[in-house]
Amino acid sequence: MYARFLVLFALMGTGYILSKKKVFDSNTTHAINKFIVYFAYPCLVVQKISALEMDRNTFFDFIITLLLSTVLLYIGYGISYIYCKVRNFPRSSANVAEFSMASPNDGFMGFPVALLFFGDMGLLFMLAHNSALNLYFFTLGISMMKRNKEDKQGLTPGRVFKAAADLVMNPNILALIAGLTLCGLGTKLPVFLDDYFLYIGNVATPMAMIYIGTSLTKSNFMEIIKNKKIIESSLMKLIWLPLMTYGIMVFMPVSNIIKITCILGACFPTAATVPMLAEQEQQDSRLGSEILFLSTIFSALTIPLAVQLINMIFV
Repeated sequence: MYARFLVLFALMGTGYILSKKKVFDSNTTHAINKFIVYFAYPCLVVQKISALEMDRNTFFDFIITLLLSTVLLYIGYGISYIYCKVRNFPRSSANVAEFSMASPNDGFMGFPVALLFFGDMGLLFMLAHNSALNLYFFTLGISMMKRNKEDKQGLTPGRVFKAAADLVMNPNILALIAGLTLCGLGTKLPVFLDDYFLYIGNVATPMAMIYIGTSLTKSNFMEIIKNKKIIESSLMKLIWLPLMTYGIMVFMPVSNIIKITCILGACFPTAATVPMLAEQEQQDSRLGSEILFLSTIFSALTIPLAVQLINMIFV
């Protein structure tokens, strides 16, 4: 497990060095951002979900996990929103802090951890959690990032229809629908297309972490560990929201694998998509990168503990 953390930090370090050496400028990092979010990630989602093989009962549990995970992510955001209000986070950056607290890195970190400790079934259901996260990112997440914009317009039927159309046509949502449709029908992608999506999707996570490293060139490590808001956001992400998720899931009348997935999925540090979406919407992407960085460091201690507790209670 700890080798995975070393890889994360090595990738972020690579981006940091390349940016410091001026190999990557602001235009390059912005282009990388767009490529990851709107092309590489959708390829990864289609390839991973369409390749799954599930019987009817497993597919039903997969959908239940997806729906429950989505609801829990929304609840997590609600708690994060209230927390930032109570703690008087600055309005200009509260949306990014809330997003950072409520968005787990259940892909690059979640997939190998689920596979290592809970086998192929663990990986399968973590894919459901990741699908919920993508749905959450490009619905509520986008709205959060736009919250501080001054050019807001009132709601009209036309604008509501356009917003719904934009959501449905978002590449990540289309990828989720396509992957679930192919999986549900038992239809496999042609080999050449499957390989193409696999190759493109495989670069998404390492490039995302390199991107985070480039954004950290504007930050000072000593300032990060002295910033109470960043520390609080990291602890909310890694301790309080996972405990809230446990408190909800332990009483749910669902199978243990669904409970394990929802609880474990909440335990990962901030997702790399947070600062990328913040940058696209001209919000405080630096804060998102700093919370991601510190929560990832802390998670080296909290994730092994969470896995042990889950094994003791549910396995």
